Amino acid sequence: MVKLRLSRIGKRKQPYYRIVAMNVSAPRNGRALAEVGTYDPLHASVKIDTERAIEWLNNGAQMTETVAALFDSQGVLAQWQGREAQVREDALRQDKPKRRRKLAAQAATPAAEEAPEAEAAAEAPEAPAEDAGEE
Repeated sequence: MVKLRLSRIGKRKQPYYRIVAMNVSAPRNGRALAEVGTYDPLHASVKIDTERAIEWLNNGAQMTETVAALFDSQGVLAQWQGREAQVREDALRQDKPKRRRKLAAQAATPAAEEAPEAEAAAEAPEAPAEDAGEE
């Protein structure tokens, strides 16, 4: 199975990625079947060869979540689906998919912790009231 995913190049603390078509079992920086574009997260720039990307998608290549977000922001997915492509300039300045998942998980955790505390607080006043009635 072929995936469109990111392959990291660049120095430590200076990430730079190539968007490549690779076999699923290949390592992250292994040999790529084809290069589709580049992504520079530090300067918020993406360059995609739209024709090659659409060619790989038509041949059945799957996208990772991050590549799908990049393609969506650059209008490649809309063009692939036959719609009018619109490039969103502010898309790279917003949260990334991993960060959204992390924030959603953090938001769900406090809500789950509050529920048992609320139940315990509701049960606590009942217990002393019963003890007072028995005496």
